[in-house]
Amino acid sequence: MLVVGATGGVGTALIPLLAAARAHVIATATDGDAEVLRALGADETIGYRASDDPADVDVVVNAVLPGDRLSVLARALRPGGRLLTVTHPVPTTEMVGRDGIELHFVIGLDVVLGDMRDMRGMRDIGEAAERGELRATIGRRYRLDEGPRACVDFCLSVWLVAGRDIGRPVLSLIRNAATRRVAARQLS
Repeated sequence: MLVVGATGGVGTALIPLLAAARAHVIATATDGDAEVLRALGADETIGYRASDDPADVDVVVNAVLPGDRLSVLARALRPGGRLLTVTHPVPTTEMVGRDGIELHFVIGLDVVLGDMRDMRGMRDIGEAAERGELRATIGRRYRLDEGPRACVDFCLSVWLVAGRDIGRPVLSLIRNAATRRVAARQLS
């Protein structure tokens, strides 16, 4: 299974789930990010160039490329393979330039399997998170007064992939016991 966008929020949450299911996970990464992704459960890491993509993959999960730029990923699939994406525009066979593969657009809390919606998978994921088995990978924490900087950094990391943090940025609203007491008084 090839995970494209493995260092982002979706990828860093997905890799441990795939590893727990004993899938062979190939993740896109820079050399500097490879160790972190292996620690999350990736079996292999590859670069971002199309020439790095493996061949005859059963499943490709795309968490970063726009839907109209998935033809390179479609070429990595074996006949009958599946391409799942969370990005717009929703891909079509014409857009990917290939027949004989399944295209799936996954959004929000829906897990789309063919024509059926299966929420059991999302329930299992939620329960694993509650038990502490699934942790969010935090790229960087920001104080509330750093909110504008967090937005700029996030946008730059999306548009300029090189040098981005692994995981998601987190904005901390309450940072210490004194601020929690003040917030509690204001809410009561």
